[in-house]
Amino acid sequence: MTNKKDKEDVLDLENLDFESALEKLQKIVEELEKGGLSLDQTLKEFNQGMQLLKFCNQKLDKAEKKIELMIKENDEFKKEVPFENVIEED
Repeated sequence: MTNKKDKEDVLDLENLDFESALEKLQKIVEELEKGGLSLDQTLKEFNQGMQLLKFCNQKLDKAEKKIELMIKENDEFKKEVPFENVIEED
């Protein structure tokens, strides 16, 4: 059974793209690192951060699978390339 406060802590992820979610997650991390929040606010921020982390991981997993599928389907590429080798190092 969820109460009103629990519902307020749940983010609307349906209308969020990866970049916006990542930006929100970065802001939450910065706030938590600064400290000074009440225990309730810290728990709320942490909960939202975990939701965003899960959302971002799911988006990245989907993207990885799409890339692997595109590589497999492209006639020019006959062998599977691990995802780690597709991303260029900065």
